[in-house]
Amino acid sequence: MLNNVNDFLVVLVVFVLLMAGQKDVGNTAKSIGRFIGELKKRQEEFRTELMRELNSASLEDEKVNIPTKYVKSVNNTNNDEKVKEIEMKIRQLQEELKRLKNDGGKN
Repeated sequence: MLNNVNDFLVVLVVFVLLMAGQKDVGNTAKSIGRFIGELKKRQEEFRTELMRELNSASLEDEKVNIPTKYVKSVNNTNNDEKVKEIEMKIRQLQEELKRLKNDGGKN
């Protein structure tokens, strides 16, 4: 029924005119005109602000996506081997530490 803002405003104007009566129609019409003007102004400000934010957000997304093009893929099997090697060295060092503690710090 009321698919856009203009339809709603027309219904609102008719409602206000009916409620205000005939005694103050001039001032009521002025007030409604100011209100509609202010509403359109705020609507345009909102639309402008929204477009600016959407544009800045899309620019930030592009900035974030640029570096990923230059990231090299890493061979996972090579990393797994390095991790196993490091874990083995850690175990050896832990065993050496236990041995030194048991021997009282003597080599």
